[in-house]
Amino acid sequence: MAEYEDPMQDGEYEESGYQREAPEVYRRRRIIAVILALLVIILVVWAVVFAIGKVAASLGGGGASSSSSSATDNFASFSARPTSSASASGSASASASASPSGSPSGSNQPSASGSASPSDTASPSPSESSAEAAPAPKPSEPAKVEACGSNIQVQAAVDKKTFGPGENPVMTATIKNTAQNPCTMDLSSAKVTYDITSGPADVYSTNNCGPATAPKEATIQPGASETTSQSWDRTINSVGCGAASQSVQPGYYWLTVSVNGVPSERQPIVIQ
Repeated sequence: MAEYEDPMQDGEYEESGYQREAPEVYRRRRIIAVILALLVIILVVWAVVFAIGKVAASLGGGGASSSSSSATDNFASFSARPTSSASASGSASASASASPSGSPSGSNQPSASGSASPSDTASPSPSESSAEAAPAPKPSEPAKVEACGSNIQVQAAVDKKTFGPGENPVMTATIKNTAQNPCTMDLSSAKVTYDITSGPADVYSTNNCGPATAPKEATIQPGASETTSQSWDRTINSVGCGAASQSVQPGYYWLTVSVNGVPSERQPIVIQ
């Protein structure tokens, strides 16, 4: 392909007075034109957004004003409720206007008119109403007293550990109420049993032929205790009562007390 040849030589450009511009100049002009076009686009977009915001604000303000005006119109026909200050001022003005005045007939009696406004009447406060409506507290009922049953703790004791000839042991039973409420207990021999053993052998029991006692009712408070005592005549009644009973021999014995089927721990008795 043949190269393009400029029909005008460099000398001819100079002679005609036209100088050819460099490519960098054209590039700078294009960049400036692009920047200006972008600025114009940004200004147009901003103007459109601003116009839309103004239109929306005007529409919103009109709706609020119309709603407020309608609300005002709806309540324009209502009159304000008279207050105590207004009633007082009205009564004062009425009484002032009704001051006594001289009349040709000579009547000097003052004419005064007084009226009580509804706001002056006393109305009960909410606290007073609630106090009147609240029922009076009922007195607490006493706890129901029932039989102790097995809600007890039994402890056996002897007046001393060793007994010489002719000394009869005195056995004591302590019954403690372990329930939350008071309970009743029969402390007679019908409910309290004293048993004496020696090894595996039964020696003495108040259930065999011990002295019968009358009922002895006692009320035991929660956590409180009651005691009852019984003496042992040092006889063996497991083989018979009265003449058939035998005297115990010197040795070691054990006492156990049972109340309502609840046994105590064993306590030692030494007979000399």
